[in-house]
Amino acid sequence: MAKLLQVYEHDGLTVTFDARRCYHAAECVRHLPSVFDSSARPWVRPERASADEIIAVVHRCPSGALRVSRDGERVEIAGEMVTTTVSRHGPLLVRGEVRIVRDDGEVLLEDSRCSLCRCGASQRKPFCDGSHRTVGFRDP
Repeated sequence: MAKLLQVYEHDGLTVTFDARRCYHAAECVRHLPSVFDSSARPWVRPERASADEIIAVVHRCPSGALRVSRDGERVEIAGEMVTTTVSRHGPLLVRGEVRIVRDDGEVLLEDSRCSLCRCGASQRKPFCDGSHRTVGFRDP
């Protein structure tokens, strides 16, 4: 089983991948397959593209499973306004500085993006784990 938090470094750029947050939207694989190749090991190879290209693709990750830092500083693009997008047949995609808090006050997440389950089948509620595909969730 793969480690839940994977770290890939090259030339001052660090890409991290948190498997617990990924729901396999595959934005990374589609937009920069030379770096993100799920059939290869290691599956992230930051030496294969420029830092700017990698940063742009990491910011496409809707769940926040992929993160990037440059010279130890997290690189994030976040607007002031929180936006929530209903993805077709999938999760709610949240962008902006957001805090997810349980009813007992426990902070589950403070971040600039996440994906929230809409189908009810996720094993990581309130976060999406990709179960919507398995259960055949469809928008009305």
